[in-house]
This record gives sequence, structure tokens and C-alpha cells, in this order.
Amino acid sequence: MADNRVIIDGSLYGSNWSGDGTVFTGQHYRLRAGAPMPVAGGGFVLHTFMAELTDVDVYMCTESLPGSDQFRGQSGDYLSANFSRLNIKGGNTFQGKVTRNLRYVSEGSVFSYG
Repeated sequence: MADNRVIIDGSLYGSNWSGDGTVFTGQHYRLRAGAPMPVAGGGFVLHTFMAELTDVDVYMCTESLPGSDQFRGQSGDYLSANFSRLNIKGGNTFQGKVTRNLRYVSEGSVFSYG
């Protein structure tokens, strides 16, 4: 089975994107690591500890923005949201991205070895 994960702007995205043309849903992986440690011979070793996995919803075109009650701390599960207003005649239309549902997974969930 081919690995269809892709790196966009330094972030690794999963291969399970789905959507209806207006909203696309996928996953974002972020490897957690400590500071690089120097080793003999002039190289460095990077120690990793788990990875963050979040769900991402990309809105190509929407007329509403998320409410504050949908964010963490207000009983929701949204971590962040970024939206831009589109200059379309006839009303408020937005394009943006919502990051939600943070969980920690092993590094093996992000990279496969062997």
C-alpha cells in the first residue's frame, strides 16, 4: 500500500482527506521533540517523544464563522480557527481552517519504519 502522506508548509498531513467540495476534512501530524543534542563527530541527535494528531477542517466557502462556545475552554473541541473574508458581492462569505480534537499518538503513527 502506498503512503500518500504529504508535507505542506512544514506540516505532515495524512492521506485520508475527504470532502464535498466545500468542506474538506483531514488530519495534521506534528512530531514532538526536544532540543538537538550534539554527538561525537560533529552531528546531532534529535530525541522525539510522541506526536500530536489533530483533525483539520478546511472550508472553501462558508457564510458562518465558528462560535466561541465551540472552542476549548468554552465546552467545545476546537483548538484554533483561521478565516479570511472573501470579496464576493452579496454578503459575508469566508474561507478558512479549523483545527480540533488534539490527541497524542506514538511516533510510529506518523512514520513507518522498515
